[in-house]
Amino acid sequence: MSKIFQLDPSYDLWLTYSWSNNNHGVCGHIFEVIDYYYILKSHFKVGIFLAEDITWETIEQLIRSKYTFTDAEIEDMRVNTVFNNRPRILRGKNILITDGGVVNMSSVAMYFDNIFYFPCGNKEIKNNDKDNVYVLQDDRVYEPVLKNGINYKKRILFDKLKPVGIPKRQSLVYATKNCRNIDDWGVFKKYGQILAIVNHENKPEPVEGVEFIVPPVENIFDQFDTYVYTPVQRQWDCSPRFIAECKYFNKLVIYHDIDYWDVDHGLYWRWTDIHNDFPSLHLRPDDKIISILKGII
Repeated sequence: MSKIFQLDPSYDLWLTYSWSNNNHGVCGHIFEVIDYYYILKSHFKVGIFLAEDITWETIEQLIRSKYTFTDAEIEDMRVNTVFNNRPRILRGKNILITDGGVVNMSSVAMYFDNIFYFPCGNKEIKNNDKDNVYVLQDDRVYEPVLKNGINYKKRILFDKLKPVGIPKRQSLVYATKNCRNIDDWGVFKKYGQILAIVNHENKPEPVEGVEFIVPPVENIFDQFDTYVYTPVQRQWDCSPRFIAECKYFNKLVIYHDIDYWDVDHGLYWRWTDIHNDFPSLHLRPDDKIISILKGII
Protein backbone atom coordinates (compact mmCIF):
# COMPACT_ATOMS: atom_id res chain seq x y z
CA MET A 1 0.00 0.00 0.00
CA SER A 2 1.18 3.51 -0.79
CA LYS A 3 2.46 5.64 2.07
CA ILE A 4 1.35 8.71 0.11
CA PHE A 5 -2.37 8.51 -0.54
CA GLN A 6 -4.81 10.83 -2.29
CA LEU A 7 -8.46 10.43 -1.37
CA ASP A 8 -10.93 11.08 -4.18
CA PRO A 9 -11.42 14.89 -4.19
CA SER A 10 -14.98 14.54 -5.51
CA TYR A 11 -16.02 13.48 -1.98
CA ASP A 12 -17.09 16.30 0.35
CA LEU A 13 -16.18 14.43 3.51
CA TRP A 14 -14.27 11.33 4.60
CA LEU A 15 -14.91 9.47 7.86
CA THR A 16 -12.17 7.52 9.60
CA TYR A 17 -10.49 6.77 12.92
CA SER A 18 -6.81 7.07 13.76
CA TRP A 19 -4.13 4.48 13.03
CA SER A 20 -0.79 3.51 14.53
CA ASN A 21 1.42 0.43 14.65
CA ASN A 22 -1.24 -1.35 16.72
CA ASN A 23 -4.71 -2.16 15.42
CA HIS A 24 -7.82 -0.98 17.25
CA GLY A 25 -9.48 -4.25 16.33
CA VAL A 26 -13.26 -4.39 16.54
CA CYS A 27 -14.11 -1.32 18.57
CA GLY A 28 -16.71 1.39 18.96
CA HIS A 29 -14.92 3.72 16.55
CA ILE A 30 -15.81 1.46 13.62
CA PHE A 31 -19.48 1.73 14.57
CA GLU A 32 -19.18 5.51 14.97
CA VAL A 33 -17.94 5.73 11.39
CA ILE A 34 -20.87 3.59 10.20
CA ASP A 35 -23.43 5.56 12.24
CA TYR A 36 -22.29 8.96 11.03
CA TYR A 37 -21.89 7.80 7.45
CA TYR A 38 -25.53 6.81 7.38
CA ILE A 39 -26.71 10.19 8.71
CA LEU A 40 -24.35 12.41 6.74
CA LYS A 41 -24.62 10.73 3.32
CA SER A 42 -27.99 12.40 2.77
CA HIS A 43 -26.34 15.81 2.95
CA PHE A 44 -22.82 15.34 1.59
CA LYS A 45 -20.92 13.00 -0.69
CA VAL A 46 -19.32 10.92 2.06
CA GLY A 47 -16.66 8.23 1.95
CA ILE A 48 -15.22 5.88 4.56
CA PHE A 49 -11.44 5.59 4.82
CA LEU A 50 -9.86 2.76 6.82
CA ALA A 51 -6.11 2.53 7.41
CA GLU A 52 -5.69 -0.55 9.64
CA ASP A 53 -5.51 -4.29 9.05
CA ILE A 54 -9.18 -4.80 8.37
CA THR A 55 -11.09 -6.01 5.31
CA TRP A 56 -14.48 -5.24 3.86
CA GLU A 57 -15.54 -8.82 4.64
CA THR A 58 -15.00 -8.14 8.35
CA ILE A 59 -16.80 -4.81 8.14
CA GLU A 60 -19.78 -6.37 6.38
CA GLN A 61 -19.97 -9.13 8.97
CA LEU A 62 -20.07 -6.49 11.72
CA ILE A 63 -22.76 -4.51 9.93
CA ARG A 64 -25.02 -7.49 9.28
CA SER A 65 -24.61 -8.71 12.84
CA LYS A 66 -25.42 -5.36 14.45
CA TYR A 67 -27.68 -3.33 12.16
CA THR A 68 -30.86 -3.61 10.11
CA PHE A 69 -29.41 -1.97 7.00
CA THR A 70 -30.75 -3.28 3.71
CA ASP A 71 -28.55 -5.00 1.14
CA ALA A 72 -28.67 -1.80 -0.94
CA GLU A 73 -27.54 0.32 2.02
CA ILE A 74 -24.68 -2.07 2.74
CA GLU A 75 -23.63 -2.06 -0.89
CA ASP A 76 -23.67 1.74 -0.81
CA MET A 77 -21.22 1.64 2.11
CA ARG A 78 -19.01 -0.85 0.31
CA VAL A 79 -18.60 1.17 -2.86
CA ASN A 80 -17.81 4.27 -0.81
CA THR A 81 -15.21 2.60 1.44
CA VAL A 82 -11.51 2.92 0.68
CA PHE A 83 -8.62 1.04 2.32
CA ASN A 84 -4.97 2.06 2.50
CA ASN A 85 -2.72 0.64 5.19
CA ARG A 86 -1.19 3.29 7.45
CA PRO A 87 -0.34 6.09 5.02
CA ARG A 88 2.24 8.65 6.11
CA ILE A 89 0.86 11.40 3.87
CA LEU A 90 -2.88 11.71 3.30
CA ARG A 91 -4.70 14.22 1.10
CA GLY A 92 -8.35 14.99 0.55
CA LYS A 93 -11.05 17.64 0.82
CA ASN A 94 -12.47 17.28 4.36
CA ILE A 95 -12.10 14.57 6.99
CA LEU A 96 -13.77 13.66 10.29
CA ILE A 97 -11.76 11.45 12.64
CA THR A 98 -14.06 9.83 15.18
CA ASP A 99 -11.57 8.97 17.92
CA GLY A 100 -9.43 12.09 18.25
CA GLY A 101 -6.27 10.04 17.82
CA VAL A 102 -5.07 12.56 15.26
CA VAL A 103 -3.42 14.42 18.13
CA ASN A 104 -1.04 11.46 18.50
CA MET A 105 -0.36 10.99 14.78
CA SER A 106 2.63 13.31 14.62
CA SER A 107 4.29 11.19 11.93
CA VAL A 108 1.31 11.50 9.55
CA ALA A 109 1.04 14.58 7.35
CA MET A 110 -2.60 15.41 6.57
CA TYR A 111 -3.50 17.86 3.83
CA PHE A 112 -7.21 18.73 3.91
CA ASP A 113 -9.35 21.81 3.56
CA ASN A 114 -10.75 21.03 7.01
CA ILE A 115 -10.01 18.43 9.68
CA PHE A 116 -12.68 17.61 12.26
CA TYR A 117 -12.29 15.24 15.16
CA PHE A 118 -14.10 13.90 18.17
CA PRO A 119 -11.67 13.84 21.10
CA CYS A 120 -11.15 10.48 22.75
CA GLY A 121 -8.39 9.28 25.03
CA ASN A 122 -6.97 12.71 25.71
CA LYS A 123 -8.17 14.57 28.78
CA GLU A 124 -6.32 17.68 27.70
CA ILE A 125 -7.09 18.43 24.07
CA LYS A 126 -4.10 19.90 22.30
CA ASN A 127 -4.86 23.34 20.98
CA ASN A 128 -3.20 24.44 17.77
CA ASP A 129 -2.98 27.57 15.68
CA LYS A 130 -4.43 26.08 12.49
CA ASP A 131 -7.58 27.69 11.14
CA ASN A 132 -8.87 24.48 9.55
CA VAL A 133 -8.82 22.11 12.55
CA TYR A 134 -12.05 21.75 14.54
CA VAL A 135 -12.66 19.86 17.79
CA LEU A 136 -16.23 18.61 18.29
CA GLN A 137 -16.22 17.85 21.99
CA ASP A 138 -18.57 17.57 24.95
CA ASP A 139 -17.61 20.64 26.95
CA ARG A 140 -18.72 18.93 30.17
CA VAL A 141 -16.03 16.31 29.68
CA TYR A 142 -13.05 18.24 28.35
CA GLU A 143 -11.31 21.52 29.08
CA PRO A 144 -12.33 24.29 26.67
CA VAL A 145 -10.64 24.36 23.29
CA LEU A 146 -9.04 27.75 22.70
CA LYS A 147 -9.55 27.75 18.93
CA ASN A 148 -12.28 26.16 16.79
CA GLY A 149 -13.88 24.22 19.62
CA ILE A 150 -17.51 23.17 19.07
CA ASN A 151 -19.69 21.82 21.87
CA TYR A 152 -21.01 18.45 20.64
CA LYS A 153 -21.45 15.01 22.19
CA LYS A 154 -21.23 11.81 20.17
CA ARG A 155 -24.48 9.98 19.57
CA ILE A 156 -25.55 6.49 18.53
CA LEU A 157 -27.76 5.32 15.65
CA PHE A 158 -30.11 3.34 17.87
CA ASP A 159 -32.90 3.30 15.29
CA LYS A 160 -30.86 1.02 13.02
CA LEU A 161 -29.74 -1.52 15.64
CA LYS A 162 -31.06 -5.06 15.24
CA PRO A 163 -33.71 -6.05 17.79
CA VAL A 164 -32.65 -8.66 20.28
CA GLY A 165 -34.26 -11.92 21.27
CA ILE A 166 -34.48 -13.59 24.66
CA PRO A 167 -30.98 -13.29 26.11
CA LYS A 168 -28.95 -16.01 27.74
CA ARG A 169 -28.80 -15.71 31.52
CA GLN A 170 -25.13 -14.89 31.86
CA SER A 171 -22.88 -11.91 32.38
CA LEU A 172 -20.69 -10.29 29.74
CA VAL A 173 -17.21 -8.97 30.46
CA TYR A 174 -14.99 -7.14 27.99
CA ALA A 175 -11.37 -8.16 28.56
CA THR A 176 -9.68 -6.96 25.39
CA LYS A 177 -5.94 -6.43 25.41
CA ASN A 178 -5.83 -2.70 24.62
CA CYS A 179 -7.21 -1.36 27.89
CA ARG A 180 -9.25 -3.99 29.75
CA ASN A 181 -6.99 -6.99 30.13
CA ILE A 182 -7.90 -9.12 33.18
CA ASP A 183 -5.48 -11.36 35.09
CA ASP A 184 -7.61 -12.58 38.01
CA TRP A 185 -10.86 -14.16 36.87
CA GLY A 186 -11.70 -15.47 40.33
CA VAL A 187 -13.23 -12.17 41.42
CA PHE A 188 -15.91 -12.50 38.73
CA LYS A 189 -17.40 -15.75 40.02
CA LYS A 190 -19.99 -13.75 41.98
CA TYR A 191 -21.53 -12.68 38.66
CA GLY A 192 -22.40 -16.24 37.65
CA GLN A 193 -21.61 -17.70 34.25
CA ILE A 194 -19.35 -15.31 32.35
CA LEU A 195 -18.96 -14.68 28.64
CA ALA A 196 -15.61 -12.91 28.23
CA ILE A 197 -14.68 -11.02 25.08
CA VAL A 198 -10.91 -11.29 24.58
CA ASN A 199 -8.37 -11.04 21.76
CA HIS A 200 -6.33 -13.89 20.33
CA GLU A 201 -3.24 -12.34 21.91
CA ASN A 202 -4.55 -12.33 25.50
CA LYS A 203 -6.89 -15.32 25.49
CA PRO A 204 -6.07 -17.20 28.72
CA GLU A 205 -6.09 -20.88 29.56
CA PRO A 206 -9.55 -22.31 30.36
CA VAL A 207 -11.22 -20.98 33.51
CA GLU A 208 -14.18 -22.71 35.16
CA GLY A 209 -17.37 -20.71 34.68
CA VAL A 210 -15.90 -18.49 31.96
CA GLU A 211 -16.34 -18.84 28.20
CA PHE A 212 -13.72 -16.90 26.24
CA ILE A 213 -14.65 -15.66 22.79
CA VAL A 214 -12.85 -13.50 20.24
CA PRO A 215 -14.76 -10.75 18.39
CA PRO A 216 -16.66 -10.18 16.28
CA VAL A 217 -19.45 -11.85 18.26
CA GLU A 218 -22.58 -12.69 16.31
CA ASN A 219 -25.74 -11.13 17.82
CA ILE A 220 -23.85 -10.12 20.93
CA PHE A 221 -26.85 -8.63 22.76
CA ASP A 222 -28.59 -12.01 22.62
CA GLN A 223 -25.68 -13.53 24.55
CA PHE A 224 -26.13 -11.89 27.98
CA ASP A 225 -28.57 -10.22 30.34
CA THR A 226 -26.00 -8.44 32.53
CA TYR A 227 -22.98 -6.42 31.49
CA VAL A 228 -20.15 -6.11 33.98
CA TYR A 229 -18.36 -2.85 33.20
CA THR A 230 -14.75 -3.16 34.30
CA PRO A 231 -12.12 -0.48 34.96
CA VAL A 232 -10.13 1.06 32.16
CA GLN A 233 -6.46 1.15 33.04
CA ARG A 234 -6.08 4.84 32.21
CA GLN A 235 -9.27 5.64 34.21
CA TRP A 236 -10.74 7.41 31.21
CA ASP A 237 -13.50 6.21 28.88
CA CYS A 238 -14.24 9.10 26.55
CA SER A 239 -17.85 8.34 25.55
CA PRO A 240 -18.77 4.74 26.43
CA ARG A 241 -20.98 3.31 23.72
CA PHE A 242 -21.72 -0.15 25.06
CA ILE A 243 -23.40 0.97 28.29
CA ALA A 244 -25.71 3.20 26.26
CA GLU A 245 -26.59 0.26 24.01
CA CYS A 246 -27.28 -1.81 27.13
CA LYS A 247 -29.74 0.84 28.26
CA TYR A 248 -31.44 0.71 24.87
CA PHE A 249 -31.79 -3.10 25.08
CA ASN A 250 -32.78 -3.10 28.79
CA LYS A 251 -29.66 -4.87 30.02
CA LEU A 252 -28.50 -4.62 33.61
CA VAL A 253 -25.12 -2.89 33.95
CA ILE A 254 -22.91 -3.53 36.97
CA TYR A 255 -19.97 -1.16 37.48
CA HIS A 256 -17.29 -3.45 38.86
CA ASP A 257 -14.62 -1.81 41.01
CA ILE A 258 -15.24 1.67 39.55
CA ASP A 259 -14.08 4.12 42.19
CA TYR A 260 -12.90 6.97 39.98
CA TRP A 261 -16.12 8.66 38.85
CA ASP A 262 -14.67 12.04 39.77
CA VAL A 263 -11.71 11.42 37.46
CA ASP A 264 -13.40 9.81 34.45
CA HIS A 265 -15.65 12.60 33.22
CA GLY A 266 -16.38 10.70 30.01
CA LEU A 267 -17.89 7.77 31.92
CA TYR A 268 -19.60 10.03 34.45
CA TRP A 269 -21.41 12.19 31.91
CA ARG A 270 -22.35 9.26 29.69
CA TRP A 271 -23.85 7.52 32.75
CA THR A 272 -25.64 10.76 33.65
CA ASP A 273 -27.15 11.14 30.18
CA ILE A 274 -28.20 7.48 30.10
CA HIS A 275 -30.18 7.90 33.30
CA ASN A 276 -31.43 11.46 32.92
CA ASP A 277 -31.45 12.46 29.24
CA PHE A 278 -31.32 9.29 27.17
CA PRO A 279 -33.06 10.75 24.07
CA SER A 280 -30.13 13.18 23.71
CA LEU A 281 -27.87 10.22 22.87
CA HIS A 282 -29.92 9.20 19.80
CA LEU A 283 -28.29 10.03 16.46
CA ARG A 284 -31.16 11.20 14.28
CA PRO A 285 -31.53 12.42 10.67
CA ASP A 286 -31.65 16.06 11.83
CA ASP A 287 -28.65 15.85 14.15
CA LYS A 288 -26.91 19.16 14.79
CA ILE A 289 -23.64 17.87 13.30
CA ILE A 290 -25.24 18.39 9.88
CA SER A 291 -25.61 22.14 10.36
CA ILE A 292 -22.18 22.32 12.02
CA LEU A 293 -20.50 20.78 8.99
CA LYS A 294 -22.57 22.74 6.48
CA GLY A 295 -21.51 25.94 8.18
CA ILE A 296 -17.83 25.10 7.56
CA ILE A 297 -17.48 22.97 4.45
